[in-house]
Amino acid sequence: MLFIRLIALLGAAVNAYPQVEVIHTDAVSRSGRRFVIRRNVVPKVKRANQVIPVVVGGPQDTYVPNVVTAAVGDIVQFQFSNGNHTVTQSAADQGCTPLQATAPTAVHSGHIPFQDGQQEVGTFNLVVTNTEPMFLYCATGPHCQEGQVMVINPQNVNQVVDYAKVSQATTQSTDGTTVVGGAVGQIALGNAAFVPAPAEQGGGAPPGAPPAEAVPPADAVPPAEAAPAEAAPPTESSPLPGAAPAEAAPLAGAGPTA
Repeated sequence: MLFIRLIALLGAAVNAYPQVEVIHTDAVSRSGRRFVIRRNVVPKVKRANQVIPVVVGGPQDTYVPNVVTAAVGDIVQFQFSNGNHTVTQSAADQGCTPLQATAPTAVHSGHIPFQDGQQEVGTFNLVVTNTEPMFLYCATGPHCQEGQVMVINPQNVNQVVDYAKVSQATTQSTDGTTVVGGAVGQIALGNAAFVPAPAEQGGGAPPGAPPAEAVPPADAVPPAEAAPAEAAPPTESSPLPGAAPAEAAPLAGAGPTA
C-alpha cells in the first residue's frame, strides 16, 4: 500500500531544467534522513532538445519523477543519488527483467553509486528517439519489486501503476549485461536536481553503550547467588535440632494440663 501511495505522489510529468530554488519534500527515509528535490519549473516557451532531470534513488528507492513526457530529441538525464542504482529497460508485461535479453540495444545504465560526502553526481543521459512508451526499472536488489520503476511517454496515466503492479509481483530482479542506450557521465553536486540526505552520524558511543548496560546485571548476579548460599546453613541447622524440641514442648505441656 505504501509503494502505491508513492506511485501516486510521484506520478507527475516534468518538462524543464532544474532550478536553484529548493523545496523540502516528504522524502524522508526510515532512518529519518531528509532528502530534498530542487523545484522544476515548466518554461513558458517550449524549447527543443530539453534536458529533463530524473533523480534516481535517495533515502527511498524511487525515480523522481516516475513519469516523464518527452519529445524526440529531448535528453532524459538520470542523476544518481544516495545508494547504488541502475536504469534498465524492460517490457511492460515483464517487470524487473531486462529487455536486452531479446533486444540488445535496450537501455541499461549499469550500476552507478552515490556515497555520503561525494561532490560529483553520476549521470546517464538518454536521448529520446521516439515517443513510444519506455518502461524502466532499477536492477539493484529488490528495488524494482519495492516500486523503483518509471515510464517515459506513457499512453495513459494508469500505465505506470500497472507496470508497478507487474513488477511487484515478481520474485527477483535481473541485471542488464551491457551499458547501452545512453552516455554515462558526471555533474557537480551543486548543479544536480537534488540535495542529498545528510551523512549518517556514527561514533563509538552507541556501540559501547550496550556493554556498559550489560555490566551491572553481571555484577548483580553474584550477590543474588551469594544470598541463597548464606541462607542455606541456617536452614539446615534449624529444622533438624529445632524440630524435636518444638514437637516435645506441646507433649510435655499436655500431661499436666490433663
